[in-house]
Amino acid sequence: MATSKEYADFIRAKFDRLDVVTLKPMMGEYVIHMAGKVLGFLGDDRMLLEPGPTAAQLLPDAEQVELFPGSKLFYIVDDSISASRLCEIAKAVYDDLPVSKPRKSKRKPDPEIERRFPFAKHIKD
Repeated sequence: MATSKEYADFIRAKFDRLDVVTLKPMMGEYVIHMAGKVLGFLGDDRMLLEPGPTAAQLLPDAEQVELFPGSKLFYIVDDSISASRLCEIAKAVYDDLPVSKPRKSKRKPDPEIERRFPFAKHIKD
């Protein structure tokens, strides 16, 4: 089941106070980024927050679920949470979040292969 655009807009509106939070679509769901780190996900019309010690302290009664079978457990953030409280939680858990890995750059062609096989540049992987 995919997350609806309306739900994504609802969550995005709660983060209006933080300019560094963005939602990016991913295979029918959304990834929540905060200043270069993954804060959580929107999946099946619910917000899932990355686990960590600060999140455990701030959301002690929150239900935990797997994002997919075999994944780590994420905290389900209640939809009734106020925008100011959600922003406070986001700022507090930011330091616990791992830095996102940079994307790999496109492969550069090997000059030796191009010299020996000039037709190889026309072959796609």
